[in-house]
Amino acid sequence: MAVRDRSATIDRSGIVQLHLSVAKQCTVEIREPRDTLTLSRRKNGVNLDLIEDDPNFTGLKTFQTIPWGTIRALGPEGLRILYRVRTGSDVTLVPEFEFED
Repeated sequence: MAVRDRSATIDRSGIVQLHLSVAKQCTVEIREPRDTLTLSRRKNGVNLDLIEDDPNFTGLKTFQTIPWGTIRALGPEGLRILYRVRTGSDVTLVPEFEFED
C-alpha cells in the first residue's frame, strides 16, 4: 500500500514513535544510524517486546495492529533517525538496507 522514507528526532524521554498502524501490517527499517537504537513494539499501548534479533528492522502483523499497534525507537536524546516504513501489501518482511563497514 505504501513505502515511505521518514525522519524523526528522539526527544527528552529517549523514545520516539516511528509508526502507528491501524489494522494493517507494517515494517520499519532504520537507515541511519545503524545498530545504535533499540526498537520496541506495542499493541494498544501495552509493550509486546523489545527487538533483539535485528536492531535495525521490525514489523507488526495485521492481528498485532487491531485496533492499533506502534513501533518505537529508544536512544539518546537529540539523535536524528532516518527510516523506511512499509505498510499493507508493500510489506516484504525482509530488510532492504545492508550494513556497510
